Amino acid sequence: MSINCIAIDDDPHSLENLIAYMEKLPELNLVQTFTEPLQALAEISVASPVDIIFLDVEMPTLSGIELAGLLRQKAKHLVFTTAHPRYALDAFKVDADAYLLKPYSILHFAKTINNLYPAGSSEQQPFSIFDDHFFYLPLQNGKSELARIDINELIAVEDHQEDVRFITTKNIFTTAKVNFVKMMKMLKQHPGFIQISAAGIISKQHIKSVLGNQVLLSGEVSYAVADSHKSLFAAFIQDNLLKGKS
Repeated sequence: MSINCIAIDDDPHSLENLIAYMEKLPELNLVQTFTEPLQALAEISVASPVDIIFLDVEMPTLSGIELAGLLRQKAKHLVFTTAHPRYALDAFKVDADAYLLKPYSILHFAKTINNLYPAGSSEQQPFSIFDDHFFYLPLQNGKSELARIDINELIAVEDHQEDVRFITTKNIFTTAKVNFVKMMKMLKQHPGFIQISAAGIISKQHIKSVLGNQVLLSGEVSYAVADSHKSLFAAFIQDNLLKGKS
């Protein structure tokens, strides 16, 4: 199987590293490279679609995020490469399929390609902003500040119509409601979390006790499991019961 790719990065050194990694995976076929985003836009817009477009994020004139929005239909998969983890949510919003944080290793690169094209499987593994066990959250304080959220410290996520609340062991962060449906989908696919209502998802490791449909979490945070999610939660509890010998 040949996977046709295009690479866009204004840093020649980063581009050379990417090309070197691609050469180690024989199924990858590098069709074209660009260091100028506007040239990439002009040429890719009139060319045939490819399987993967690799894009740097911080580039002059046109950012990788902006370029991705204009070229999304020209690639089956978008893979962002950047040295800045704060762009993970932006990549998420433009339907990126993967996110490589520079400097990434050949093993991380190969794993990313394998997630997109699993050997012997037609199912693509979902891109997750949680792959590195943390992510950056833009805060609603008018200062363009970012909060680093550690997955191991995340207790719960709540949907509050106009915004989303992230409750951790150290603080509570509120951010604008940015595609909460996709965020929930990714958290549900994370083995450490479980959804308990249409607007709430909790960390399994932070569950302290369960009494009926009431769940007590770390930090004295408590939730009621909605009727719509009782069967799912009951199955999780049943699977993790300490059972004696019959």
